[in-house]
Amino acid sequence: MIHTKNQSSRAAILYSLIGEHIPKEVLAELSQDELEKLFQKVTGMKKPTVGEEKSVLSKFAETFSRFRGNSNTALNAKISKEIEKLIQETANNKVSPLIELKEKKRAELALIVNEEETRIIALVMSFANPDEASSLIEDFPEKKREEIIYEIHKIDFHSETVRNELERFLNFKFELIKNNQTVSKVKNRGSKITAEILSRISPHVSFRLFSKIKKKNPLFAENINEHYYTIEDLQYASRSSLTDFLAKVHPIVIASSFKGVETAVKDKLLERCEPWLSKQISLEMDSMGPISLAEIEEAQTAIITLLNESVDKGTIKLWKV
Repeated sequence: MIHTKNQSSRAAILYSLIGEHIPKEVLAELSQDELEKLFQKVTGMKKPTVGEEKSVLSKFAETFSRFRGNSNTALNAKISKEIEKLIQETANNKVSPLIELKEKKRAELALIVNEEETRIIALVMSFANPDEASSLIEDFPEKKREEIIYEIHKIDFHSETVRNELERFLNFKFELIKNNQTVSKVKNRGSKITAEILSRISPHVSFRLFSKIKKKNPLFAENINEHYYTIEDLQYASRSSLTDFLAKVHPIVIASSFKGVETAVKDKLLERCEPWLSKQISLEMDSMGPISLAEIEEAQTAIITLLNESVDKGTIKLWKV
């Protein structure tokens, strides 16, 4: 459970490091208040230092080894392996992203700095290959070039804090580029992590939390929405993409998930599917009768998880509004 300020800070760092490996059952144990605190910490969290990451991972590994039981040895082994891997990756002997940055060509630098604020662009340019950076700066409008050069003059090149900040940023951007994700759309790292958490918890709780965030901070909600997908968003896929995606899911799961959406949305989704698939889903819905909310949410969560993975891989495109 998340209680103190330090604990919630450590929880945010831990989730940013191993969130995708944490079973959904763990998130389900958190209350709405605890989830909100986690969102707040993730959103406002400064990029942790290598030392902070190692400290959090080591403490978690120590606690995990004390309390893990024999009920799920395969899961325990998998989590332990991921922890060891992450601790190793954060060791000081890891190749610094600053060294990688020096090898980047002009086109790669353009991808890294795309839509970033001027100060970040200046940091990247300052530590990149001078010839490649100079070539890229020429592509910016004159006023933007002046702003970048002004920011470069303000950089303290001997500051360990500045280097750590740039390393954290580069690790994040390199990972996005490696996974072929849309770098330009990730305007806020906290919003992406928050969207991932929302996608992994009960759709009912997720909707309430997102609505609350939207009331408090519409701009942040807009950033979250770029990475946060629901069953309703499948309306914005093309007929072929929608059919290809849903064909990977058993018709019973689809039918169960559709039981929890509005009739108009369900009808539109069925209409957009190829007739053979639409018929299969409709038959399952007609024959299954009433089902519990828990069953509906379990089916929706399974589809949303697959949807997130498919969007990240680029196998489905949603033209969200």
